Amino acid sequence: MFVPTPQQQQAIDHTDGNLLILACAGSGKTETLARRIAKMVVNGAARASIVAFTFTDHAADALKHRIRECLEEQLPDEPSLGDMYVGTIHSFCLRVLREQDAKYRVYQVMDETRQAALIAANFVRFENSGIGLNRLRSRTHSKTYGETLRTFFSTLNVIHQQRINVDEIEDKALAETVHNYREIAYGYPNYFFDFNKIIDELLDFFEQHPNALSNLREGFSHVFVDEYQDVDDRQEQLIGLLTEDGNGPNLTVVGDDDQALYGFRGATVDNILSFEERYPNVTSITLNANFRSTHAIVSISDEAVRVIKNRIVKEPMAAKRTPDDGIVECMSEPGDVRLRTFATEEKEAEWTADRIEELRGIEFEQTDGSGRGLDYGDMAILLRSVKNSGAVFAQILRNRGIPVVISGTRGLFNNDEVRLIQASFCILARSEFGIRDDDGKFKLLNTVETRDFIRTTIRSLRNTGRLGEDVNSTHYLSLLDQMRADLDQRSLPQEQKTSRKGTRIYPQSIYRKLLLSLRSDNQEWPDDVTFNFGALSRLLNQFEAVHQWITPKRLKSLALFLSNWAAGNVDDGGISDLAGLNSVQIMTVHGAKGLEWPVVFLPRISSMIFPSNQRNRGPDTFLSNETFDPKTYAGGDDGERRLWYVALTRCAKFLNISSLDRHRKRPTVYFNAIEHDHIVRNGSDPTHRERIPPVPPANAELLPTTYSDLAAFWRCEQEYKLRSLMDFSPGVGEQFGYGEQIHNILAEIHQFAVKGKFLDKSEIRKLVERRFHLRYTTGDPLDAMREAAIRGLEKYVESYRYLLENTYTVEKSFEFIDSESGALISGVIDLLEKVDDTNPLQQREILGLVEFKSRKVDSNQEYENIAETAQDQLRLYALGVSNALFMEPHQATVHIISHAPWPSELIAKGLTERIPIDVSEDSLNQTQSKIAGTVKRIRKALAKGDFQRSGVDGAQCPKCDFRQFCRGYDEYKSVSPATHETTPEEDQENEVDELMEYTDAGS
Repeated sequence: MFVPTPQQQQAIDHTDGNLLILACAGSGKTETLARRIAKMVVNGAARASIVAFTFTDHAADALKHRIRECLEEQLPDEPSLGDMYVGTIHSFCLRVLREQDAKYRVYQVMDETRQAALIAANFVRFENSGIGLNRLRSRTHSKTYGETLRTFFSTLNVIHQQRINVDEIEDKALAETVHNYREIAYGYPNYFFDFNKIIDELLDFFEQHPNALSNLREGFSHVFVDEYQDVDDRQEQLIGLLTEDGNGPNLTVVGDDDQALYGFRGATVDNILSFEERYPNVTSITLNANFRSTHAIVSISDEAVRVIKNRIVKEPMAAKRTPDDGIVECMSEPGDVRLRTFATEEKEAEWTADRIEELRGIEFEQTDGSGRGLDYGDMAILLRSVKNSGAVFAQILRNRGIPVVISGTRGLFNNDEVRLIQASFCILARSEFGIRDDDGKFKLLNTVETRDFIRTTIRSLRNTGRLGEDVNSTHYLSLLDQMRADLDQRSLPQEQKTSRKGTRIYPQSIYRKLLLSLRSDNQEWPDDVTFNFGALSRLLNQFEAVHQWITPKRLKSLALFLSNWAAGNVDDGGISDLAGLNSVQIMTVHGAKGLEWPVVFLPRISSMIFPSNQRNRGPDTFLSNETFDPKTYAGGDDGERRLWYVALTRCAKFLNISSLDRHRKRPTVYFNAIEHDHIVRNGSDPTHRERIPPVPPANAELLPTTYSDLAAFWRCEQEYKLRSLMDFSPGVGEQFGYGEQIHNILAEIHQFAVKGKFLDKSEIRKLVERRFHLRYTTGDPLDAMREAAIRGLEKYVESYRYLLENTYTVEKSFEFIDSESGALISGVIDLLEKVDDTNPLQQREILGLVEFKSRKVDSNQEYENIAETAQDQLRLYALGVSNALFMEPHQATVHIISHAPWPSELIAKGLTERIPIDVSEDSLNQTQSKIAGTVKRIRKALAKGDFQRSGVDGAQCPKCDFRQFCRGYDEYKSVSPATHETTPEEDQENEVDELMEYTDAGS
């Protein structure tokens, strides 16, 4: 059982006024924050009145898990988080905007990768379309597309942070470019919000609607902000509004000025340094006990940041708990910390591989006192820049047979299998392939050189076992020739084509064909290769997601995006979670923030690298020096020191620091300043280490799970692995978003009903014409889908008006932790309905659940299939209503919104669009047991790294998005040879054809 330190207990118990918690590395801030929030709930604070902001979604999941565990201890009858908000500031802003005005439902969040894809695709201004960045390209140092993109990103961020009025920028070319970007991103047909726009939009909304702000604020009792040292000024402005500058809802901020990393993005460490002066009635509490690292690491890291003048002084201590819940200093052993210098990068990497092999199997004492043999997943190599330093480490480790995953988009393109696909898309786009040579210089390869690169890379991947022995470079290049011929055919005018194929193409479909050609008949890809292929699939999806219509000519934009953004992006963390792989992880120090490992390697602590020789420069922008001084965002020596502190404190025990030592690459002051009696520099280990069989680290963290994840696992374990763990994307088709638009409009219809307004057919048409929006469809298909939506929704309000009167609320989110499996189950219920019930003894509010399905139904069999597959979904949602919302799920219904005539055979049987689902106590208990059992199977498969191709037996393979390169489909076809194989691209075209056919036949 957790026993708080006196300082932690003081923070948990604090009630009077605002609170600043200064949390040293490893000091248990998440546990403290969770217990403080739980105690407020126990003391009577309404869950919906608590708002907790985290820096990442991952941190939000971890905090939710701990709050729930605390509530289970202290409030076992009602341990759910209910309507408590725990998440990022950006997600909060979008949620509030959508709640305040239905027009915001059409907007989607555009992360930096999608934003880069959008800019790359609209780089040049043609007549009235495009951004026009080509006019600014000559102003960059290298005059490359990639640098122009990065400089424009920095410019947009500074304009946001500094609140610069674009209309007042004297540089007309820049002002027009920014206006063009905003029109393309925020306007029709995209309707995207980047992270900056979300904040700006909510702040502007509150300025224009002060009553909305007052009403929202009145519902809050406590606001929490984690990682407060990395909050920027615009986020701080929002925090001030929500808390009435500390005079309204109580404000608790948690952070550490020594771990402030994001000054280059506008984050201001002064926010935490000056918190006590800026907010009233502040209590400050410092958590000094570091329960992560040994005393040698705590001492070394504290010495590293002592030289920073503008900081809050702390007294960290390495701590561990004794069996009687006391706290003693956690001592390191001689030899835990290693310092070495090397003449070459290769020798440094070889030593790193030696140490990994040496430490694997060494017994490590865990926090509960038990011992475990270290394995690959316990180790990380943290770099100042993965792009500049990661490749040699990955190559040498893989040559030794050590599994490794490189995290971050920059790191992703250091993998040969990813560069192979990148080169392939350049061939298909008839574009030059950009790559860095062994000296780090960027060069462009022509078609012949690119083909030679592909040939050589396939042979190398084959020799190292990353591709199967039967993967043939000649066959692969032949496939590229065939695919390029097909693209050429698609580019022809319709009258010159020899097939019915349209001009539209789907990059994910092309990618799957490439993967099929790289798949071996007798050898699986290693997990880290599959992970990298999945990360690239996600990148392609990001590109597809910001394009309405991709043609063969647009492949050049994709090649530009991959070469000039994805391969050279700021490496600030993983493109995806590492999916529980038992692999050594290579990532940037920025990406490692919030993580920890028993074994950490910090190589290249060398001149020009760490500290960075760019530390005093600040970001490049297109703004004049009179408008913005870039040095105000430069981290300087203090910023690099803080980054160094974060790097050191990621380690629990075995810290390995190395540097190059040759001309122009010498150990830096960081390296030379390290002194401790437990350091070994060149000799043998003075401490005897017990060696036992290695055991991968247990996945003790929360496993976030949705119905979609569970359904994928039920269909096929391999599909779950590819979709939910490895991030493979199904791609974007013409009909993509149709169901979402139907749901958005239904939500607005029901919101009108709550206010007593019931729309008629003419009003439905106007509403759909105003709101219905698809990003990936134009022309006749778009018109057909809009008419289909109108017909389906008109039929709904005409036939089921009486149900609108029962509306309780729409799109209700829930999250609960399954008590048996420990998984975080989340979802969104389309509609909650009021249910008449005369039982006066019922303590909870009684409601009905409705899940809308927008699709046509052709037969009784399809009707039964919908009912069968929806059972577990509705029952899972019913569990959410009971466990998270403290309401009684009395009934559940699947309601089909169909644009097509209802089948006569269903009418004859008296079956309507509403399908009742049994949510009795017995059925819910069965579903809960099924969920718990499934989560346990997932965890078991994760631990073993073994996900079966179980969809073969269930005949799921023909419907799978990944069947083109999954060996399970081969197994299925061997027992079902008559199966007709269609490509995902053909599936897209068939679905649109069918929709238009039914639309034309309707009315």
